Amino acid sequence: MAKAIEGKLTYLKSSNFLRRWTVRECEVCDLADVKLSSARPAPRVAHARPKEVPPRANKTVPARKKLTSEDRLVNLLNMAFATADAVSRFSDWVRSPAPPPAPLLPPAPPPPPARKPVPPFDIQDVPKAMRKVGMPIAAKLQERWFAGQANYSRSSQDLMDEIDQSGARYAQAMVDSTTVKMEWVLSFARAKKEFDELVNAHLWTPAALEILRRKLMPYRARQDIVAWNVANSDFLAFHQKFQFQFQPVNATWAQRIGEFLDRSAKANGVPDDLTGALGAFNAAVQYAYFDHPRPEVVVTHISVYVRDPYEFSDDQYLGHWSPSHVAVVPAHQLAGGSGWLDYPIVDGSVHEKDAVLYPVTNKDYRDWRFQYAQGGDFMIYTDRVSVKLDRPIRVRL
Repeated sequence: MAKAIEGKLTYLKSSNFLRRWTVRECEVCDLADVKLSSARPAPRVAHARPKEVPPRANKTVPARKKLTSEDRLVNLLNMAFATADAVSRFSDWVRSPAPPPAPLLPPAPPPPPARKPVPPFDIQDVPKAMRKVGMPIAAKLQERWFAGQANYSRSSQDLMDEIDQSGARYAQAMVDSTTVKMEWVLSFARAKKEFDELVNAHLWTPAALEILRRKLMPYRARQDIVAWNVANSDFLAFHQKFQFQFQPVNATWAQRIGEFLDRSAKANGVPDDLTGALGAFNAAVQYAYFDHPRPEVVVTHISVYVRDPYEFSDDQYLGHWSPSHVAVVPAHQLAGGSGWLDYPIVDGSVHEKDAVLYPVTNKDYRDWRFQYAQGGDFMIYTDRVSVKLDRPIRVRL
């Protein structure tokens, strides 16, 4: 733990009944022996790479050696010598004098009274707390991570290309295309706003048109193109070949924590499930035709979907958590290496249930993965929403 620090800590705590933040203040407590637990055994692995079956080995049983009469005589003499040695040691023990009686020791002092324990909080309890603060989808995604075989990418580029730590493409078990649905995403007003801006304004930017031109150029000899079929219904291939624009919703955990603070300042409520679940909308070609003999391609339909890696690659602060609440320490108190993140927040007595909120960071999840050889980073895909453009996109090739 960090060295003790003095003063009062202001923080923002979820008020689950009102769905709002409350501003709280506590004395900083140096609880050196109170920290986030990782003692609970890992759950059963539910998401794993297919096992490779090793080739069957041909086992040969060695022939048993036949004993000669000389071997039997040697074995008999060894047994006789061992018996004689055991009899001699027993005789010496019988003739030895009895040991002196042990001195009387003073009675041991009574044990100190047991200290009342602080209710523990295990990192695997974070998803339960997420449900209590109204984030069931975020909780489901985190539980999936805990139940996954150890899986991660060694670089940011490998992460976007879905390449795992061994240099292979993510196994199908490390791709989730069922948990998050676009209908659910678009039920949030701010997500619907970003979706509309993407579809109505951002598809025609010079940068998007240049990407579109470059990606469709290899198909210019065709009459038309159905992109999903060209990608052989492979979502990663579809994304790499035909995605040309995106619109952030919640791009990183850092931005999500920032949003917690922004929304709390406006009294707009605690973080919702969308905040804890995903990142950005993507737009990709769905259908286009080539206007021959003009060197043009015309995109009439696009697919919009969310693609977001679920991973814990940096040391980002994820808030303070208890079994029923989340709290966020404002950024100005985290700056300058002040050590606030090394300490739990105590809202009342440390012995009361739900009174201690524990700091949680991405590193805590990586440490848990190292401890249990579980914790599978994975890629999230939603279903694809088809959009027929009122104004088709025309690009010269």
